[in-house]
Amino acid sequence: MPRISIGDISLSYEQTGEGSDLVLIHGLGGDLHVWDADVPVFARYHRVLRFDVRGCGASEKPAGPYSLALFAHDADALLAACGVVEAHVLGISMGGVIAQRLALDFPARVRSLVLVSTSSEVGEKSVAIWQWLADLIEREGFDARTADASRAFSPRFTAAHPDVVADLGRRIAANDPRAYAATARAVSDYNWTVALGRVTAPTLILQGLEDQLTPPGGSVKMSRVLPRSRLLMIPEAGHNLPLERPTLFHDTVLAFLAGVDFGSQ
Repeated sequence: MPRISIGDISLSYEQTGEGSDLVLIHGLGGDLHVWDADVPVFARYHRVLRFDVRGCGASEKPAGPYSLALFAHDADALLAACGVVEAHVLGISMGGVIAQRLALDFPARVRSLVLVSTSSEVGEKSVAIWQWLADLIEREGFDARTADASRAFSPRFTAAHPDVVADLGRRIAANDPRAYAATARAVSDYNWTVALGRVTAPTLILQGLEDQLTPPGGSVKMSRVLPRSRLLMIPEAGHNLPLERPTLFHDTVLAFLAGVDFGSQ
């Protein structure tokens, strides 16, 4: 994948396809390759930009601390460097949090939002757990427990597809521990539920009802404050919704984006 320098960092990215711009932002522990199966579908109708967040994948991994505002600034600078004036922005998990921050800090850049398996706030207990986990991984690296990806899927999918679960675990364990820890700390503590009320971009919220990492209640909260949002709760689906339900994911996202592009949203 090519790299591009923006400010103080070089990011790995890919831009392909034709049509209105669509940006894909991966989650914690992931990289731009989590979208390998999705890009060929989306690129039939959109110019798709995917990238490795600072500290992830093949992007540079400077010393922390990182922040969500910094990630959003990186995304804005990347879009500008790639000739993207405004874009549909789709983020999963951490990527959905970055997408929200991008919409809050750079509203003119965001044509629409697709928020998948994400939330607009972190509870006090979860903050402590995430920061403890970041400290542990930074100190000791990954082991079988911290790289276990089974909770990232619904129980039924985990039982039926152990190979997919194991592959995700290997991808997580391949992360640089210090960069992963810095990234985890950046997404461990935020709350802008109320602030989302000023986001005017049309928004699609996709949430698996069996998500063990980001409980569905967070999506309900977002749907209540985002003035132009639609919420789809999907039964028998966990946190990695695009992997578990790819056809539903592709069809729903493409229909929503077409509605925005052609004026029905």
